[in-house]
Amino acid sequence: MSEVIEVRQRPLDQSAYAQCQARGCSEVVARVIAGRWQEQMGVEGVIDPRLSQLDSPFTLKDIDRAVKRIILAIEQGEIIALETDHDCDGQTSHAVLYVALTEILGFSSEHIQSYIGHRMQEGYGLSEGLAQRILAADPRPGVVITADNGSADEPRIAQLKAAGIDVIVTDHHTIPAEGIPKSAYAVVNPTRPDCEYADRYIAGCMVAWLLMAAVRRRMIEVGLLTAQAPPMTEVLDYVAVGTVADCVSLSRSVNNRAVVRYGLHKINQSQRPCWQAIRPLLRRPHMNAEDLGFTVGPLLNSDGRLADAFGSVNFLLSGSLSEAGPWAQRLWEQNQSRKAIQKTLVQQATQQAQQQVAAGQWSIVAWLPEGHAGVHGIAASRIKDQFGRPTILFSPKINQADIITGSARSIDTLDMREALQHVADHNPGLLVSFGGHQGAAGVSIRLADLDLFKTAFETAARYQLCAEDIGPVLWTDGVLPVETLSLTLVDELHAIGPYGREFEPPLFEGKFTVNEVRMVGADQIHAQLMLAHESHCVRAIWFNACEPGQSIVIKPGDQVNAVYQLTDNYFRDQRSLQLQLTYCERDDVKS
Repeated sequence: MSEVIEVRQRPLDQSAYAQCQARGCSEVVARVIAGRWQEQMGVEGVIDPRLSQLDSPFTLKDIDRAVKRIILAIEQGEIIALETDHDCDGQTSHAVLYVALTEILGFSSEHIQSYIGHRMQEGYGLSEGLAQRILAADPRPGVVITADNGSADEPRIAQLKAAGIDVIVTDHHTIPAEGIPKSAYAVVNPTRPDCEYADRYIAGCMVAWLLMAAVRRRMIEVGLLTAQAPPMTEVLDYVAVGTVADCVSLSRSVNNRAVVRYGLHKINQSQRPCWQAIRPLLRRPHMNAEDLGFTVGPLLNSDGRLADAFGSVNFLLSGSLSEAGPWAQRLWEQNQSRKAIQKTLVQQATQQAQQQVAAGQWSIVAWLPEGHAGVHGIAASRIKDQFGRPTILFSPKINQADIITGSARSIDTLDMREALQHVADHNPGLLVSFGGHQGAAGVSIRLADLDLFKTAFETAARYQLCAEDIGPVLWTDGVLPVETLSLTLVDELHAIGPYGREFEPPLFEGKFTVNEVRMVGADQIHAQLMLAHESHCVRAIWFNACEPGQSIVIKPGDQVNAVYQLTDNYFRDQRSLQLQLTYCERDDVKS
C-alpha cells in the first residue's frame, strides 16, 4: 500500500487573484490562476500568452557564432549532421531542425545526416558509440548540430573537433560543474551562467527552434532567403509536443505557454499527416495539452524507450496519411509493450519503496535486476507520485555488468540535478556519469556502490527537503457549488490553458452521494458513477478505481469525498459534462 494521500487546497496569491478579477475573470478562473501564478511571468502571460512576447533568440550566448557557421555550411553545401536525444523532446527537436533546413531554408535533404543514440545500446547524450558512427560516416559531416543534449559531452565533442568537425550544441540541460564543452564550436543553452536569455525553463526543442529562427532571419537580412520564405511558426506544432512531453514549466515561462498554445492551434488544423493519423486515438474532436502529455508524448517516447527513436521521427516527418498511418500503428503497439513492462517494474519497485518508507527514508532508490533502462524512467514517475518522494530506479547497463543506470524523477520541492551534484561533490568518484534538470535526471554508478549511493542520495534529499515536503499530496482548487458545474465552466477553464508542469489542470473537491456504480473496461477496473449533491446529479468516470480481480471500495448509497477534474465527454458526437475522479473515499474513512 502507498501512503495515505493528503488533500490540500492551493494557497492563493491575493495580488494575482485581484488582477484576474479586475480583468473580468470569473471567481473560479481567478482562483485557478492565483493558485499557480509565478511573479516572473505575470498574469497577462498566463491569460493571453502571445508569440509577440517571445524572448529574442539573439540574447542567447553563442547564437551569432552558431548562425554564421550554419549559414556557411548551407552556402557551401556541406554535410550537416543532426544529433538529438531519443526522448520526445529530442525527437521533436530533430523534426524542427530537419523541416527548418529543408522546407524553410531550402537546404537539400541529401546533405543532411541524422543521428539518434540508441538508449539501451549507446546510452544518453553524444555518446562514444554515437561519436564513432559520426566519424565513420562517408561523407563525413562538416557540422554537427546537437539538440536536447551535448552540454556534458566534452570528451566526444573533442574527438569530433580533432577530426575537423564543428559541433554546435543546442541544449537546455543544466551546465555541468566543469563548465560548457570547450571543444564545441558554439554552445547555445539558456542555462549557461553567462547567457542573457531570460528564460531558463524552455525545452530542448525550443532552443533548436530559436536557433533556426535566428538563421532564417539572418539569411533574409543578407539576401540569401526571401522574406516570403515559410515562417518558423510552421513547426511550432513540434515544439508544443516536445515542450509538454518534457515536463518543463508552464507557470514560469511565457515562452512555453505561447508556443504550446500556438502549436496546439497548428495541430488542430490537422494539416500534418502525423496529426491526422493520431486523431482516432483521442476522445474529443480537438487536441489539448493533456492529450500531448498523456497520449502523443507516450506514443513517441515508446520508440525511444524500446527502439532507436527513428520510428517516431519518421512518423513526425511523414509526407502522407498512408505513410503516417502504419507508423502510428507501430508506435501504438510499442506503447502497449512499454505499458506491460512498466507495470511489472512498478510492482517490483513498489515492494522496495514500501520497505524504505517504513524505514523512514525521505527518498526512494530501487534496484531492478530484471529492469529495462528504457522504461524505468516512467516507472520512477509512478513511484514518485505514489509515495511523494524523489525516486531513482536502477536497471542493468547492457554489456557492462558492473555498471547500472538510473532514471530519477523529483517532487516539486527538490531539484534533482542539484541533489545529484550534491552527491558528486561529497562523494568523489561515486557517480560514473549524471545529468538532467530539476524534475528529471539520469545517473550511472557501479553496482558495488549501490548501498553507498542510497545513503548519499538520502543525505542530499534531506539537505533540500523538510518533513512537510514528504508524502503524496493532492493540491485542489477548493470546492465548487454543484449548481455551477457546467460545460460553460469547462470552456472557461480550457481557455486559460495550456496546462502542464507547474500549471496543472484544475482539481476540485466535493462531497457527494453515490447513486449508481457501473464497472467498465476489459478488466472491469474503471467505474462509471452517478453522483448527487442535494438535488443535483452529475456523471463521473473513475479510471483505475480498483485492481484487476478486486472490488471497488464504494457502492450506491455511500457518502464520498471526491477530488475531480471538470471535463467534457464526447459520445456519438454529443458533448456532455463529466467529472473525472482523481481520488475518492467514503466519508466514514479516516486517514
